[in-house]
Amino acid sequence: MSVPAKAQAGAATQRQSPQQPLQPPQQPPPQPPIVVELDGSLIRSSLLWEAVAVFLKQRSLQAFTLLFWRLRGRAEFARRLFAAVAPDAATLPYDRQLLALLGAKAAKGRTLVLASDSPHAAAVAQHLALFDSVLDISPGRRPEQLAHAMQGRPFDYIGQAHGAPALWAQCRVAYQVGRTAAAQADTDHDHIKPVGEARGGWGRPLLKAMRPRQWMKNLLVFVPMLAGHMLTPAALAQSALAFVAFCLCASSAYLLNDTLDARDDRAHATKRQRPIAAGTLPIAVALGASALLAAAALALCARFDALLTLSVLIYFLSTVTYSIYLKRLLMVDIVTLAILFSLRILGGAASTRIEPSFWLLAFSFFLFLSLALLKRHSELFNLHRQGKKNTNGRGYTTADKAPIGMMGINSAFISVLIFSLYFNSENVIRLYRHPAFLFAIVPLLVFWLGRLWTLSFRGEVNEDPVLYVSRDPVSLVVVGLCAGLAIAASL
Repeated sequence: MSVPAKAQAGAATQRQSPQQPLQPPQQPPPQPPIVVELDGSLIRSSLLWEAVAVFLKQRSLQAFTLLFWRLRGRAEFARRLFAAVAPDAATLPYDRQLLALLGAKAAKGRTLVLASDSPHAAAVAQHLALFDSVLDISPGRRPEQLAHAMQGRPFDYIGQAHGAPALWAQCRVAYQVGRTAAAQADTDHDHIKPVGEARGGWGRPLLKAMRPRQWMKNLLVFVPMLAGHMLTPAALAQSALAFVAFCLCASSAYLLNDTLDARDDRAHATKRQRPIAAGTLPIAVALGASALLAAAALALCARFDALLTLSVLIYFLSTVTYSIYLKRLLMVDIVTLAILFSLRILGGAASTRIEPSFWLLAFSFFLFLSLALLKRHSELFNLHRQGKKNTNGRGYTTADKAPIGMMGINSAFISVLIFSLYFNSENVIRLYRHPAFLFAIVPLLVFWLGRLWTLSFRGEVNEDPVLYVSRDPVSLVVVGLCAGLAIAASL
């Protein structure tokens, strides 16, 4: 068969034209790795100080061991500390904005390297599942160690805003965690960019962690002066001294308590916003401030009154023991809270040398026992509402809600009964000219305590009933009426 001429010509043309090689698609040049600083950047804390907090909570009786380890140098201190305890990678205060950025970079194929000198950095990398490797870099030698590790290859770096200039000069792009917009506008380096959540100073978080709102509980030191009708300038000054000392001591205990509870607080719906748990207040600052406040309280008392010093010391040791151990024990924590309230009254009595009556101590103990039970009942109610069963770091489950409520209501009305019996005591006849006015306080107490517990069973009382009362208009009116009746009975 003959091949058509057109086909032959086409075939000849194909044989004569050279074949064009296929060009592979051009690949973008590989992106340099991103080195991420762990302490103070990826986490808003330090693994070393997180380990210190865990050690103090788990091995409180060995706390002085930390001082001996530290005398051997930072490296030996860190080695022994991390060999003894391990921070939980799942509960560290991560910078969420930075994590989101790193997740996006990893999705685009960027190589992520975690930089830290902690032996537990690998556990953090494993938990996050973002990093390709972990680089051992000590804080004081970052520039030279990074230069040696990268061997002249370009890299990006994410670190703290106070990073060494020599380190930033090595980077292709430097991301400074915590850098403010104003500082970024003033910078002379275009390759330095801010990233992550905003970081402020620790002055305001420290004040918040000291919980000045809780200082109102220390007004109880004025009760012996008022109950004993010793309204003199000297008694007022002595009670004011006790008030200041107890405020300093209480803030010291709150800082220590929040440091020890940071891991549990981070799993709590509201407590995770506390400065230490959130990472806005460094643990080192919190522990240092706690020690200074306690020393200041004891020094102030020792300067003026030895008996007050003893009462404040007992209160402080009780709060520390409560924070470390007692609050984990079923019912022991509640009784301890009631005793701590009564210790404030005893502190006021020690400063003024006014002996408190049996009636005052009995009434206050059962009243504050009821409020302590109310606090625990509210916590369990909220836990049950969230669908959870067990409390973090406590000895309770939601099944304990009913007996806690029953004990709290009984304690409330026992305090009312004690006040009613006090109405017929010799103290009333001696101290009050018109004691009949005092009896009108009884129905007010029944109304107030009954209302608080009813609201608690509805889930309308927050976890601190004392603060709730300070913001509740009805409670404030009741307190005002009771004070007015007591004044009327005295005149």
